[in-house]
Formats: sequence, structure tokens, C-alpha cells
Amino acid sequence: MLLTVGYVALMACAARPLLRLLLWRTRLEPALRMALLIGFALGSAWVTHALGLHVIFGALLAGVVVPREEGGTLDPDLLRPLLSVASLLLPFFFVLSGQSVALNSMTGTGWAALAVVTLLAVVTKIGSGAAAAGLGGLDRHDAWTVGILLNTRGLTELIALNAGLDAGLLSAPLYTVLVFMALATTLLTQPLLLLNARFATRERRPESARATAVKPYAG
Repeated sequence: MLLTVGYVALMACAARPLLRLLLWRTRLEPALRMALLIGFALGSAWVTHALGLHVIFGALLAGVVVPREEGGTLDPDLLRPLLSVASLLLPFFFVLSGQSVALNSMTGTGWAALAVVTLLAVVTKIGSGAAAAGLGGLDRHDAWTVGILLNTRGLTELIALNAGLDAGLLSAPLYTVLVFMALATTLLTQPLLLLNARFATRERRPESARATAVKPYAG
């Protein structure tokens, strides 16, 4: 723990000024700057792994200390090639995640657990997100939109699940159930958004059009 705290302090106090000096003041070529950032992230991941933490913490810490521009965003010349590299490495991560899925554990009990977990995940995430958005001043349909978008787990959930599996916090059957839950809640996003938009359009029609639509024919 002491080594971890020391490493975080070193990254925050020394790594950011050093990166700012190397990336901005030395006028490195874009390819060399990208190689420097990738090597920095991999090196930070290796250090946290050596300290007994998951590699994702080191990579996340490297991304946090990278110097930003005035608006708090990364340099677009750095961001574009990094996104290209990420798109190349992303399929390997999905393959790695899929290798740990234990399909033979999905018996009747496993499918029942998946249904319960997915229901709880959807209700709690959409409900809490919509309630918070409503308290923040949004109308009902916009609040439901916020809740539905928060329900999307996607890649972040898979990263967290892999970290928990590697740390021994999740068993293979539970990991499988949570992976399926993450996929299901992500795939439900578009149908739920379309359904919410349909209800919103129906309720937000002008009063004259609504009255015309329901007015009986007088003959």
C-alpha cells in the first residue's frame, strides 16, 4: 500500500511535468509522441501489476496524468492515432473476455440467476438515473432517456468484470452471468430509447391535433 501511494504521488507530481516537457516543448513528431504515450501506459500498467494491482489501474493512472490542453481535452493530433490503436486492440480484449465465459455453467439455475440479475440491473439503473434527472429539472421523458442511457454497461463493465475475475472476487459462473447481463443491458438501449421516444411523441402532440384525433364524427 505504501508503494502504491508513493507511485501515485510520483505520477502526479513528476510524470505530468515530464510528459508536458517531452510532448509539447521538444516538438516531437506525431509518431514518436504516440509511441511515447503507448509506452508510458504499458510501463505504468507493468508497475501496478508488479505492485500487486490489476494492470487496468496503471493504464488508467497513465491516462489521468497525461497533460491536457486549456479546455481539459487531449491534443487531437494525439487522440486520433490513439483511437486507431485502440480499435485494433479492442477485438483482442473481447476474445480474452470470451475465453473466460463458462457456458457449461448456464444450467437452469444459471439462466434464472441471469434473469434476476438483469431485471435488478435494469430497474435500479434506469430508475435511479431517471429519478436523479427528474430531480435535476428534466421532464419525464428526458429523465427516462437519461436513465436508459445510464443502463448501458458495455466495455467499462467488461473491464471491471475482468479485473474482478483476475483478482478472484468472481467465480466463473458469476462472471458468465454478469457478462451476459452487460451484453443484454447494452443491447436493450436502442429498443428502450425508441419506445420512450414513441411515448414522448404521442404525449407531446399539440392539443388541437389530439382533440381532432379523438373527436367523434358528428355526421
